[in-house]
Amino acid sequence: MATSILVKSIASSVAACAAETIIASKLGLLGVACPTLGLPAAFAGVIAVNGIGSTFLLMGLGMKVGMARSQYNVQYPTVYATGTDANSIKFNCIQRGHQQALETYTSFVVLSLLGGATHPFFVTAAGIAWIVGRWKWAEGYATGDPTARYTSMWSRFVWYSLLGVATAAMSTAVRVLTGLY
Repeated sequence: MATSILVKSIASSVAACAAETIIASKLGLLGVACPTLGLPAAFAGVIAVNGIGSTFLLMGLGMKVGMARSQYNVQYPTVYATGTDANSIKFNCIQRGHQQALETYTSFVVLSLLGGATHPFFVTAAGIAWIVGRWKWAEGYATGDPTARYTSMWSRFVWYSLLGVATAAMSTAVRVLTGLY
């Protein structure tokens, strides 16, 4: 099943990137707005959503962990509660929702910046889906039932979006190597 999801996600990302290239080029939407860097004006969306918006998401998830520390009496520098009681499990699930976002965040932002150079509309849309998906994923996890992290249809977009921006970044690499950029 995981391979099928991976293949479908990459295939749909390739199709979306190709469609963006064709449509945006015909409409003149990818003109260079920043000659020094060679970036299209639409790259501002990548900066605003994937860079700044995602930072605020992480801050929000971090605040949830901070509030849970007070509520469940888990003191710093302890990362996870050590017990197996309901409160420890609940805190650990809230903490895990934030921690897992941090584990993939660097890849998400770097790939967004690279892929957004040639596919800014697709990468910005992937960023919106990633932010909503991350929030819903963490909300589900915070119930105290780790399997609930995928109860929202948006939750899977944490992975679809990551694969999408990775595909867009690969497209940028191919364009640079072939001189099509």
